[in-house]
Amino acid sequence: MRRLFYAMAIVILAGLAGRAVAGSEREHSCAANESQIMILGTYHMNNPGLDTYNLKADDVLTDRRQREIDEVLEKLQRFSPTKIAFEGQYNEDYWTSRYKEYLAGTYQLGRNEIEQIAFKLAKRLSHAAIHPVDYEMWMDGRVPAEIADPVIKPNGAQHANAAPVGPPPDWIKQREELFKKSTVLEYLRFLNSDEARRPDHGSYMDMLLPNDTDAPYGHADLVTNWYKRNLRIFTNVNRIATFPGDRILLVIGSGHETILADFARSSSYFCLVSAEDYLK
Repeated sequence: MRRLFYAMAIVILAGLAGRAVAGSEREHSCAANESQIMILGTYHMNNPGLDTYNLKADDVLTDRRQREIDEVLEKLQRFSPTKIAFEGQYNEDYWTSRYKEYLAGTYQLGRNEIEQIAFKLAKRLSHAAIHPVDYEMWMDGRVPAEIADPVIKPNGAQHANAAPVGPPPDWIKQREELFKKSTVLEYLRFLNSDEARRPDHGSYMDMLLPNDTDAPYGHADLVTNWYKRNLRIFTNVNRIATFPGDRILLVIGSGHETILADFARSSSYFCLVSAEDYLK
């Protein structure tokens, strides 16, 4: 009898483990009073060059990459998001007006991941609107309105995504080599894995090591601004969400993913759903 009990227990635990990693069933553990959120960390497909270490992406508009993006969209569509949020300035109509033009057939999509993933998926799902949630801010604390006119493009060390300028670390070089050999789906799967998230977020923690800046907390203040930006992004996500019941997909640069996922995981009103599971 005891053997039978143990055997049944093993079967039950194995079944639960299988459910825990199955992408289409990931939300089985979400409570009825929560809304679901999936955070998709992406690379910047249009090569804006605003990060300190920038991946050199090839042309996303080639037939090959377009087929690969369709593969990604098919995976993400299974999540059935009710709202799609993305890294565009909150409360501005720059992207929302372009999305309306895209729906009307009067706008040709560019190379930005906002358009290639958020726009395309929202249209597939017949969403009438999309939701920008970013708070644009450089790592020194300035916002775009505080940059000189004419606009002077900030260097990498000023941008909110950036760490101090220096030789590209080995993990950046490895990512470039991996990207060359990967499909878009394979690379996004990698970016949303623990293997990628740790060095991504770790670069900010490395800034807190002893350094030779004149200000005793100079680098810590830069990291503080990075967290401040992400807290404001998360606040904007809360503003566009309906609780409970929403299923929000947030498409955002992979450097944001660890912090935002921690915010969502720590909240009492969001249930974090793994993007990695859905990209399998």
